[in-house]
Amino acid sequence: MYYGCVRTVRTFNAPPDASLEPLCTNFKDNMTTIFCSNKLNGFLGKDYFISTNNKPGNVYGDWNAHLFTIARHRYLILVNNKAYYSVIFENIKKADFKEFSALFRKRLTEQLIFDEVIEPSESDLLTPIGSSLMFSKTNNDKKTIGTMNDFIFNYRWAYEDPLWAQRSMLEKNHTINNTLTGAGRNEIRDYGCPIEDMQALLRNRG
Repeated sequence: MYYGCVRTVRTFNAPPDASLEPLCTNFKDNMTTIFCSNKLNGFLGKDYFISTNNKPGNVYGDWNAHLFTIARHRYLILVNNKAYYSVIFENIKKADFKEFSALFRKRLTEQLIFDEVIEPSESDLLTPIGSSLMFSKTNNDKKTIGTMNDFIFNYRWAYEDPLWAQRSMLEKNHTINNTLTGAGRNEIRDYGCPIEDMQALLRNRG
Protein backbone atom coordinates (compact mmCIF):
# COMPACT_ATOMS: atom_id res chain seq x y z
CA MET A 1 0.00 0.00 0.00
CA TYR A 2 1.21 3.49 -0.81
CA TYR A 3 1.73 5.91 2.08
CA GLY A 4 2.60 9.39 0.90
CA CYS A 5 4.12 12.38 2.61
CA VAL A 6 1.73 15.19 3.40
CA ARG A 7 2.26 17.47 0.43
CA THR A 8 0.28 19.09 -2.35
CA VAL A 9 0.73 17.27 -5.66
CA ARG A 10 1.64 19.50 -8.58
CA THR A 11 -0.15 18.83 -11.82
CA PHE A 12 1.45 21.39 -14.13
CA ASN A 13 4.30 20.67 -16.49
CA ALA A 14 7.90 21.67 -15.81
CA PRO A 15 9.36 24.64 -17.74
CA PRO A 16 10.51 23.98 -21.30
CA ASP A 17 14.04 22.79 -21.92
CA ALA A 18 15.30 26.27 -22.77
CA SER A 19 14.72 27.42 -19.18
CA LEU A 20 16.87 24.69 -17.66
CA GLU A 21 20.23 26.23 -16.89
CA PRO A 22 23.42 24.19 -17.27
CA LEU A 23 24.34 22.81 -13.86
CA CYS A 24 28.09 23.32 -14.20
CA THR A 25 31.22 22.36 -16.02
CA ASN A 26 33.65 19.63 -15.05
CA PHE A 27 34.81 19.91 -11.42
CA LYS A 28 36.67 16.82 -10.25
CA ASP A 29 35.85 17.38 -6.57
CA ASN A 30 32.13 17.26 -7.36
CA MET A 31 32.22 14.04 -9.34
CA THR A 32 29.19 11.90 -8.61
CA THR A 33 29.26 8.11 -8.65
CA ILE A 34 26.40 6.01 -10.01
CA PHE A 35 26.61 2.57 -8.44
CA CYS A 36 25.02 0.16 -10.90
CA SER A 37 23.15 -3.04 -10.14
CA ASN A 38 24.43 -6.25 -11.72
CA LYS A 39 21.64 -6.02 -14.29
CA LEU A 40 22.61 -2.49 -15.31
CA ASN A 41 26.26 -3.49 -15.24
CA GLY A 42 25.60 -6.27 -17.74
CA PHE A 43 23.49 -3.97 -19.91
CA LEU A 44 26.22 -1.33 -20.18
CA GLY A 45 29.30 -3.52 -20.42
CA LYS A 46 32.68 -3.14 -18.76
CA ASP A 47 33.83 -0.14 -20.80
CA TYR A 48 31.62 2.19 -18.76
CA PHE A 49 33.10 1.36 -15.37
CA ILE A 50 36.07 2.71 -13.44
CA SER A 51 37.40 2.09 -9.94
CA THR A 52 36.08 4.30 -7.12
CA ASN A 53 38.44 3.05 -4.40
CA ASN A 54 40.12 6.43 -3.88
CA LYS A 55 37.13 8.65 -4.52
CA PRO A 56 35.41 10.32 -1.55
CA GLY A 57 31.63 10.38 -1.57
CA ASN A 58 29.92 13.45 -2.95
CA VAL A 59 28.67 15.70 -0.13
CA TYR A 60 25.27 15.64 -1.81
CA GLY A 61 25.33 11.87 -2.00
CA ASP A 62 25.98 9.43 -4.77
CA TRP A 63 23.33 7.37 -6.57
CA ASN A 64 22.39 3.72 -6.92
CA ALA A 65 20.84 2.67 -10.24
CA HIS A 66 18.93 -0.29 -11.60
CA LEU A 67 17.07 -1.33 -14.76
CA PHE A 68 13.60 -2.81 -14.59
CA THR A 69 11.04 -3.74 -17.22
CA ILE A 70 7.27 -3.41 -17.32
CA ALA A 71 5.25 -4.48 -20.36
CA ARG A 72 8.35 -4.47 -22.57
CA HIS A 73 9.24 -0.93 -21.51
CA ARG A 74 12.71 -0.52 -20.02
CA TYR A 75 13.02 1.84 -17.07
CA LEU A 76 16.07 3.21 -15.29
CA ILE A 77 15.77 4.30 -11.68
CA LEU A 78 18.42 6.19 -9.71
CA VAL A 79 18.17 6.78 -5.96
CA ASN A 80 20.26 9.26 -3.99
CA ASN A 81 21.97 7.61 -1.03
CA LYS A 82 21.43 10.50 1.38
CA ALA A 83 17.92 11.80 0.69
CA TYR A 84 16.60 8.63 -1.01
CA TYR A 85 15.23 10.84 -3.76
CA SER A 86 14.63 9.08 -7.07
CA VAL A 87 14.90 9.96 -10.74
CA ILE A 88 13.20 7.60 -13.21
CA PHE A 89 13.72 7.32 -16.96
CA GLU A 90 11.21 5.61 -19.23
CA ASN A 91 12.18 3.73 -22.42
CA ILE A 92 15.87 4.09 -21.70
CA LYS A 93 18.26 2.91 -24.43
CA LYS A 94 21.94 2.07 -24.32
CA ALA A 95 22.65 4.95 -26.67
CA ASP A 96 21.32 7.31 -23.99
CA PHE A 97 24.32 6.54 -21.82
CA LYS A 98 26.78 8.04 -24.30
CA GLU A 99 25.80 11.54 -23.10
CA PHE A 100 24.30 10.50 -19.80
CA SER A 101 25.72 13.33 -17.71
CA ALA A 102 23.74 15.92 -19.67
CA LEU A 103 20.65 13.70 -19.78
CA PHE A 104 20.77 13.10 -16.04
CA ARG A 105 21.26 16.79 -15.23
CA LYS A 106 18.31 17.76 -17.39
CA ARG A 107 16.02 15.08 -15.99
CA LEU A 108 17.04 15.74 -12.38
CA THR A 109 16.48 19.47 -12.78
CA GLU A 110 13.02 18.95 -14.27
CA GLN A 111 11.99 16.64 -11.46
CA LEU A 112 13.32 18.83 -8.68
CA ILE A 113 11.41 21.81 -10.08
CA PHE A 114 8.23 19.78 -10.47
CA ASP A 115 8.53 18.40 -6.93
CA GLU A 116 9.03 21.96 -5.63
CA VAL A 117 12.43 21.08 -4.22
CA ILE A 118 13.92 24.06 -6.07
CA GLU A 119 12.62 27.00 -8.05
CA PRO A 120 13.60 27.31 -11.75
CA SER A 121 15.95 30.17 -10.78
CA GLU A 122 17.78 27.99 -8.24
CA SER A 123 19.41 25.45 -10.53
CA ASP A 124 22.80 26.68 -9.31
CA LEU A 125 22.10 24.71 -6.13
CA LEU A 126 22.70 21.59 -8.20
CA THR A 127 26.26 22.54 -9.15
CA PRO A 128 27.86 19.99 -6.76
CA ILE A 129 25.54 17.21 -7.97
CA GLY A 130 26.67 15.52 -11.11
CA SER A 131 29.05 18.10 -12.49
CA SER A 132 30.64 14.94 -13.80
CA LEU A 133 29.38 11.37 -13.50
CA MET A 134 31.23 8.10 -13.18
CA PHE A 135 29.81 4.58 -13.27
CA SER A 136 30.87 1.95 -10.78
CA LYS A 137 29.80 -1.57 -9.91
CA THR A 138 27.35 -1.95 -7.04
CA ASN A 139 28.46 -0.86 -3.57
CA ASN A 140 25.87 -3.17 -1.95
CA ASP A 141 24.35 -0.26 -0.03
CA LYS A 142 21.48 -2.16 1.61
CA LYS A 143 19.47 0.88 2.72
CA THR A 144 19.55 2.58 -0.67
CA ILE A 145 19.05 -0.61 -2.68
CA GLY A 146 16.22 -1.69 -0.38
CA THR A 147 14.52 1.69 -0.82
CA MET A 148 15.02 1.46 -4.58
CA ASN A 149 13.37 -1.98 -4.61
CA ASP A 150 10.43 -0.56 -2.65
CA PHE A 151 10.08 2.25 -5.20
CA ILE A 152 10.09 -0.26 -8.07
CA PHE A 153 7.43 -2.33 -6.31
CA ASN A 154 5.30 0.80 -5.84
CA TYR A 155 5.75 1.74 -9.49
CA ARG A 156 4.70 -1.73 -10.66
CA TRP A 157 1.68 -1.62 -8.36
CA ALA A 158 0.64 1.84 -9.63
CA TYR A 159 1.12 0.70 -13.23
CA GLU A 160 -1.89 -1.60 -12.82
CA ASP A 161 -4.14 1.44 -12.41
CA PRO A 162 -5.57 2.35 -15.86
CA LEU A 163 -5.26 6.04 -15.00
CA TRP A 164 -1.52 5.72 -14.41
CA ALA A 165 -0.81 5.71 -18.16
CA GLN A 166 -2.46 9.12 -18.48
CA ARG A 167 0.00 10.75 -16.12
CA SER A 168 3.24 12.38 -17.21
CA MET A 169 6.59 10.93 -16.19
CA LEU A 170 7.05 13.91 -13.88
CA GLU A 171 3.78 13.09 -12.10
CA LYS A 172 4.62 9.39 -11.87
CA ASN A 173 8.06 10.11 -10.44
CA HIS A 174 6.51 12.61 -8.02
CA THR A 175 4.25 9.88 -6.67
CA ILE A 176 7.29 7.69 -5.99
CA ASN A 177 9.23 10.53 -4.37
CA ASN A 178 6.23 11.34 -2.20
CA THR A 179 6.51 7.92 -0.55
CA LEU A 180 7.54 7.54 3.08
CA THR A 181 10.80 5.64 3.50
CA GLY A 182 12.20 3.73 6.43
CA ALA A 183 15.73 4.48 5.28
CA GLY A 184 15.24 8.20 5.89
CA ARG A 185 14.39 7.87 9.58
CA ASN A 186 16.44 9.88 12.07
CA GLU A 187 16.46 10.91 15.73
CA ILE A 188 13.55 13.29 15.13
CA ARG A 189 11.19 11.08 13.11
CA ASP A 190 10.80 7.41 12.28
CA TYR A 191 10.36 7.89 8.54
CA GLY A 192 11.82 9.84 5.64
CA CYS A 193 10.18 11.79 2.84
CA PRO A 194 12.50 12.02 -0.19
CA ILE A 195 11.14 15.33 -1.46
CA GLU A 196 11.56 17.10 1.86
CA ASP A 197 14.87 15.38 2.56
CA MET A 198 16.30 16.34 -0.83
CA GLN A 199 15.29 19.94 -0.24
CA ALA A 200 16.97 19.90 3.17
CA LEU A 201 20.11 18.32 1.68
CA LEU A 202 20.41 21.05 -0.95
CA ARG A 203 19.62 23.89 1.45
CA ASN A 204 21.94 22.72 4.22
CA ARG A 205 24.85 22.18 1.84
CA GLY A 206 24.12 25.08 -0.49
